[in-house]
Amino acid sequence: MDDLKTTKARLASLLSGNSGEYDDEIEVLATLIEQFEERAVRLNSPDPIAAIRFRMEEKGMSPRQLEPFIGSRARVSEVLSGKRTLSMDMIRSLHEGLGIPYASLISRAKRSDDVDQISGDAIKRLNTLGFALERDEIPAFIPSSLQTGMASALLRKTRTQRAASKTDQGALLLWQAAVLQRAEAVKPKRVFDRSQLTKDSLRKLARLSSKLDGPRRVFDALSSIGLVVIVMPPLPGTFLDGAALVSASGVPIVGLTLRHDRIDSFWFTLLHELSHICLHYDILVGTHVAFIDDMDIRSDDVQEQEADELARDALIPVNILDQVVWSPASSYDDIITVSTRARVPVTVAAGRWQRDHQNYKKFSRLIDRTSLRSLLPPTTLPDD
Repeated sequence: MDDLKTTKARLASLLSGNSGEYDDEIEVLATLIEQFEERAVRLNSPDPIAAIRFRMEEKGMSPRQLEPFIGSRARVSEVLSGKRTLSMDMIRSLHEGLGIPYASLISRAKRSDDVDQISGDAIKRLNTLGFALERDEIPAFIPSSLQTGMASALLRKTRTQRAASKTDQGALLLWQAAVLQRAEAVKPKRVFDRSQLTKDSLRKLARLSSKLDGPRRVFDALSSIGLVVIVMPPLPGTFLDGAALVSASGVPIVGLTLRHDRIDSFWFTLLHELSHICLHYDILVGTHVAFIDDMDIRSDDVQEQEADELARDALIPVNILDQVVWSPASSYDDIITVSTRARVPVTVAAGRWQRDHQNYKKFSRLIDRTSLRSLLPPTTLPDD
């Protein structure tokens, strides 16, 4: 650590009086410092708290100076004492503001306890979906990236989680592993091209909802940009509608449960998960954290709000809503007008109104409850 301080002091002196003659040395020292710090954080930070304290010591920071990145003084105290798990907002702020690697901010603690405690009902249900697993095969079935807690750490004990508090974390790991395995067998038409997944392209995908074969068309369109969609019903103890995750090779995957097997729910959940990939692909790849979404939960997590906003605007742009009465007093004609102008089915417009106003009785007759299964490509469905 003394060598690091000496090297930094040397770099600081060169920077303050450099007119170009020390550029090479500055570049070498900066590279060495960066490599050492990354290695030191990786080796000496067995948990996120150690990573944060390492950076605090290095920068001479007090706990109070963490408030812009973590929140109130009480919240900072809870994090540093281990009483509060970092939320996704905190992780992103600490990474962007203090340069702490994502991998160091996500607990590496083994989740073998979750794996060991997976219920027999969850395993039995998975096997009815075309798998054939004995309990002793579960640890090998679940990828190591999930067992290290990388994928589920952010779902636990956080104010901003979008997963039910009663979720069986072991069953959730099992569900994710099943989605990943099924995705390995589905070959997209090309390598993922991020430039093809934009706000405009999401809007075009949303318009496919007006087609009778829209679900098949959208899955084909997503395959053409290197993205995989898998339908996997929820396991006992899990409460989720969808997830955005990546394979070990970086292929983006959308997992859908069809828990609410309705057309409006399908399109909003699909667009929400695609929005995560559009907006947060670097987080997915850099941390292998999966965004696990129970759409019945309203979240104040920044990433969830961003995905919600983009998905809503892709299906029904806000400027269209501005042209009608979009309030508890909305009429049948307002829903029809929105549907027509947004070029989406009436059921999508009605479902949007119900979610926006948390009223699932009004316009319920406009909700199309046709099962999606007959409309989806067979390769996306489980073998039940």
